[in-house]
Amino acid sequence: MLSSFEFDQRGDILIVDDVPENLQLLFEILSDEGHEVRRVLNGSQALKVIEIDPPDLILLDIKMPAMDGYEVCKRLKSDPKTASIPIIFLSALNEILDKVKAFSVGGSDYINKPFDVYEVLMRVNNQLKLLRTNQAIENQNSELRTLNKDLESFNYMVSHDLRRPLTRLLGCSELLCDSQLSEAELQEIIEIIVGAGREMNQIITDLMHLAMIRKEKLNLESVNLSEMVAGLFQSLQRKEPDRAVEIFVEADLEVIGDRQLLKLALENLVDNAWKYTCKTSAPRIEFIQADDDSYCLRDNGAGFKFRCQEDVFAPFQRFHTEKEFKGTGIGLAIVHRIIESHQGAIWCEAAVNEGAAFHFTLGV
Repeated sequence: MLSSFEFDQRGDILIVDDVPENLQLLFEILSDEGHEVRRVLNGSQALKVIEIDPPDLILLDIKMPAMDGYEVCKRLKSDPKTASIPIIFLSALNEILDKVKAFSVGGSDYINKPFDVYEVLMRVNNQLKLLRTNQAIENQNSELRTLNKDLESFNYMVSHDLRRPLTRLLGCSELLCDSQLSEAELQEIIEIIVGAGREMNQIITDLMHLAMIRKEKLNLESVNLSEMVAGLFQSLQRKEPDRAVEIFVEADLEVIGDRQLLKLALENLVDNAWKYTCKTSAPRIEFIQADDDSYCLRDNGAGFKFRCQEDVFAPFQRFHTEKEFKGTGIGLAIVHRIIESHQGAIWCEAAVNEGAAFHFTLGV
């Protein structure tokens, strides 16, 4: 049987052979080792199955009627969606030229018939190990690309957004040394210092949340999003009792997810909707389940000029000036990473002075 390391290399394997006895033998060999195994009798069937649900690995017979294994391999390698699937050729042929052709059309390995059980297992496991290693490297490269983009944005934020409150704080601190200040002037300076300190604290808090999400392990449970969103709006209304905002929250929207992370995501979305409707004459915010089954927080506030989804959720992106609306530009990046950590998707619709709608799904 497989070792503990090899056990993690189990895969979804498609066998393509026009001889039922060969299919059954390979099915038994690979199924006994814990692999998920599918079987088809010809190349046309194989292409249809692969298009619908690509496997991790293909064991492909060369000699088949209508469409041989070489042609199947060529078609798969010409399609970017299937080009990376490793293919092990199966054949009773053992001529050097046949093996050369198998590799030239994109084959990863070659097994002769009749099958030797240990050779089949060794070659299959080797290809799955290579596949998992390449996938891990690609995932790491993707994370590095994301981190590099975050670092570039962070450098801009430190040199611009964080410097702004720091400059106010330092400038006002120097003014405090002036003994000629009146009580009113002194009070004004202190308020500016406190405001700058709070702004810097909010930026640091948001940065900590952004960094924390990648490391958090999800604590999955049933979460009532409706109750959570309603509670967040109640808190905002208590803080600003004079604001008249029409709120609608669809009842009993329940999901499986991490309660604390989902609350953090919804806090950011709700706070944004509350903030960007503050200058709207008849503000309305709603949280519903949309027709496409996504969860949607929609407002009729200031909105913004939509560029692309990637820009909306990038860290430190701002769509309004500091004078128009205060913010750190990190909130939506936090929301994106939380939804991403739940194997979900998030997207938005927005237009200037027509509000914004944020849709999300959860995959866990």
